[in-house]
Amino acid sequence: MSIQLKCDAVNCVYNRSRLCSADEIEVQGGETTGGDATFCGTFSSKSLGNFISSLGNMNYSETLKQTVSGEPVMDPKVHCNAVNCTYNTDQYCHADHVEIRNEVSQAAEETECETFYPKMG
Repeated sequence: MSIQLKCDAVNCVYNRSRLCSADEIEVQGGETTGGDATFCGTFSSKSLGNFISSLGNMNYSETLKQTVSGEPVMDPKVHCNAVNCTYNTDQYCHADHVEIRNEVSQAAEETECETFYPKMG
């Protein structure tokens, strides 16, 4: 399954034109019942040191394809520990689209998974 991920956390080392160049991300949230308590645990602010440490999780093939084609193709795997989200199945996100918010984020906890939707019942 392919998830389209839009990311507004432009200060993240993985952000490329509002798409995520990470191979895998982790949405944190635990037992929360509201999206404002979720965040992208993979967020890492832009710096040379963080860029170097991010290289092991970079999705090189899709980043290169997007650079050459100009089409949005980056599509990280989205692991999720927000157990009360309706899209969480076995700690993996099954939403068709995921949006990470907060353009001014300087830390992971300042981001938010806008796609979070609480389980009913």
